[in-house]
Amino acid sequence: MKGYKTREEIETMVPNLLVPWFMMGSYAYYSLGMPLMEDPTFDYLVQRLKECYDEVEHIHKKHITKEHLDAGTGYDIDYPEMAKGATIHYLKESGLWNLYLE
Repeated sequence: MKGYKTREEIETMVPNLLVPWFMMGSYAYYSLGMPLMEDPTFDYLVQRLKECYDEVEHIHKKHITKEHLDAGTGYDIDYPEMAKGATIHYLKESGLWNLYLE
C-alpha cells in the first residue's frame, strides 16, 4: 500500500532505528488503528530487533522488553510522547493519515 513502510526499508535500517519503528508501528496499529506497515513487515522488524536487541542503544529501548518481542506486539507499551508525535507525523507525511480518514 502506498505510504507503508516496506520490508526492504526495514532490511536496510541500522539496528538502533528498529526501536523507534517498533514503537511507531505498535502505536499506529494498537492505539490509532492506522497501521503504517503490513503485518509481515512488522513481523520482520520484530525478528530483526530480537536478533540485535542486546546491542541496540536507543533512549526508548527501555519501553520494549524481550517479552514484547517474543509476543510480537507492543500493545501494552506506555508510548512516549516523542513516539506518538513521530507516528502521527509519518502517517501524515506518507499520505496514510488521509487514506485512513476517507
